[in-house]
Amino acid sequence: MKNLFIAFTGLILFCSVCLSQTDHCSIIYKNGQGLPHTRLVGIHENLLLVSDTGAYKIVNTDKIARIRFDNGKYWKTGAAFGAGLGFVGGFLVYQFWGKKKIKFLPKDATLGVVGLFTIPCAIIGGLIGMNFRNVDEYELAKLTSFVKAKEIKYIMKDHAQFK
Repeated sequence: MKNLFIAFTGLILFCSVCLSQTDHCSIIYKNGQGLPHTRLVGIHENLLLVSDTGAYKIVNTDKIARIRFDNGKYWKTGAAFGAGLGFVGGFLVYQFWGKKKIKFLPKDATLGVVGLFTIPCAIIGGLIGMNFRNVDEYELAKLTSFVKAKEIKYIMKDHAQFK
């Protein structure tokens, strides 16, 4: 039973490395049309294998003008940045004015720093970060066939689903 489990785990790891794909992207052709919501699977010379809604397609790289990855929004980064600023701000407030009698500050410094400064600033930073999109767009229209294939290989390594 143990050998079967080890073999099955090895098979899953081997298949995930061999059949790795990129995150979802959009491919835009030079004529303006394209393939939205696809995954890049592999490339050989100037032919690109693409997974599009459960089917595989082969695309000539000479027709590709742009590849665009939409990575979501910056809410996590905004929340982390806001929490850091709130923590430092709360720490400074308690260092300078914590011993004086300020009515809105709790006597417990940990509760005050976390409850009054860190969490609200993290929420505000996350809300600000939700207004900005994280988009990676690669312009490939002006590249030669050989250079475009090399660039697409680099893009696939950079946006691989299983790194």
